[in-house]
Amino acid sequence: MEIVQFQPRSGEIILFRTVPNNTWYIIAWKIGSGIIGITLITFILFSMFGTPTEGVFSSFLPNLAASLLSKIFYLGLVPVAGVAWVAEDIASTYTGEFILTNQRIWVRGSPYAWIQSDTSLEDIKTMTWRRDAVFIHQKSTRKIQVHMFPDSKKFVKAYEQFTGKAK
Repeated sequence: MEIVQFQPRSGEIILFRTVPNNTWYIIAWKIGSGIIGITLITFILFSMFGTPTEGVFSSFLPNLAASLLSKIFYLGLVPVAGVAWVAEDIASTYTGEFILTNQRIWVRGSPYAWIQSDTSLEDIKTMTWRRDAVFIHQKSTRKIQVHMFPDSKKFVKAYEQFTGKAK
C-alpha cells in the first residue's frame, strides 16, 4: 500500500495542518483496550454460540470435526478479525493527516488508514465540531464526513475564519 503525500495545487495555500495524537499512552490505550475487548468478545461469543454452532456443524460433520471447526471459528477467526481491527485503528493514528487549504480539505487516514480524500471548500455546506470530531456536511451528497483528531475545534475555527461562515 502506497502512502499518498499531500501535493499542493497551483496557488494553493495551507491554512491549517494537523495529525492525530500518537503519543505513547494513546497507542498503549488502543492496544490495551483492544486486547481486553478481543478477549471479552471472544469469550462471550464462544460461551453463547459455541455449543449451538457445534450442534449445527455436527448435523452434517462428524462430532470431532464439528467441535474442531467451531473452536477454529470462535477461538481463531474471531480474535484474528479483532486484531486486524485494532491494528487498522493504530495504523490510522500513524497515517492520519488533516490539511485545510484555501481550496480544499485534504484528509488521509480517516476514517480508515488506507483512505485518502479531498473535499472542495465550495462543496461544503456546513462544518461543525464536537469532542475531537469534525462533521462535514456537503452540498453534493447527503453523506456526512466524520473525522476524529485532537485539533478539531481549531480546524473548524480556521475554516470559519477563512470562509466567513462563523456560527
